[in-house]
Amino acid sequence: MKLLALIRLTLRELAAKATIIILAAISTIVLLGLAAAFSTNVTPDGMMLQLFGQQASPVMPEEQLITAIRSMQAGLAGGLFTGIILFGIFATAGVIPDALEKGTVDLYLSKPIARWELLLGKYLGALVAIFVNVLYFMVGAWLIFGLKCHLWDFQILLATLTITFMFACLYAIVAFLAVLTRNTAVSIILVYLYLFVVGPLLHNREATLYLISENTVYRSIVDGFYYVFPQLDAMRASGAKQLLAQEMDWKPFVQSLLSASVFFFGGAVMLKRRDF
Repeated sequence: MKLLALIRLTLRELAAKATIIILAAISTIVLLGLAAAFSTNVTPDGMMLQLFGQQASPVMPEEQLITAIRSMQAGLAGGLFTGIILFGIFATAGVIPDALEKGTVDLYLSKPIARWELLLGKYLGALVAIFVNVLYFMVGAWLIFGLKCHLWDFQILLATLTITFMFACLYAIVAFLAVLTRNTAVSIILVYLYLFVVGPLLHNREATLYLISENTVYRSIVDGFYYVFPQLDAMRASGAKQLLAQEMDWKPFVQSLLSASVFFFGGAVMLKRRDF
């Protein structure tokens, strides 16, 4: 019950800041544009995609068209994940630092609640807000593709869980940094630094960091850093296979779950030992 109360409180805080509402508004605009622009047309020779009523693909068999639509769905989900990362982190990064401000944290700690419960409640509240936004977009896209293309592919709905899971792994780093710095801006900057610099370098380490030295110890250290963090790029590539109805590689998801658990546990330990 205490966790549920913290989740509800966090959702109210995010709604009051309007950033989550803005994220939902952006999703609505994209969905309306997709519904207005995209359609299919059946001809005696097969089917084709149309964009604003104009032919956008050659006439093709139904099976080939389904593959093309699934590729579009994968691209749409990839764009959604990028948007969720950019706007979702910005919208929710302040949840934990705000709760640890002097006065606010004193009020929380005066209640019969453990510090790890406070951290977990805030963490889950942010995740629920992101999940609702992702679900809203994915259900909308599923309805559009179903009504306009007659492709009721439940894989796009399952992708809601995949995208939310990837965000959850990343948000564990945000929670760790939030406890460490108690500063929203610093947390956002450090997470974006990981996303756009450190993460891609580690993911493509064989073509980048490995070139610095052939030393075995050095390369082992680089590999170690790679496995310390959630494997977002690998999960995103595997998630695209999900929408293409291909076999997914679950290894990066398992590793990322372990990594996120370590980061969250580290944040909980720091919070427990911190004096306020």
